[in-house]
Amino acid sequence: MLRSRRARVLVLALAATLAVLLFAPLLTYREVQAPGGEFIAIAKASLFNSLIPVMPGQAGDKPGRITGVRRDGSACGSAAADMVSLVGEIRWYLDGKPREASIVATARWNLDACTVEILDR
Repeated sequence: MLRSRRARVLVLALAATLAVLLFAPLLTYREVQAPGGEFIAIAKASLFNSLIPVMPGQAGDKPGRITGVRRDGSACGSAAADMVSLVGEIRWYLDGKPREASIVATARWNLDACTVEILDR
């Protein structure tokens, strides 16, 4: 009887831990600011993916989301990324109309309309 109670408690504790790891909020991996400072691209990955061991130098190879954000905090949409390190490859086109930001083969943000277009891979 005592063993079955301990087993139930152990199973419940393991299930709760797994649920926290799978459904925890995304952790910020890196933020890249536009040259004028008006926009920021934020890359986030899940806690679960952060706990998976990888070889040295491959920490940014985990999947996640990249979000374009204005200085006032309003989000301009987010796109799934196979590697959160792609945020370092963002290109800012702030001289044209509309102002844009893009990541090759991932997404293009219209920063004036505050929208995102997901590109086919």
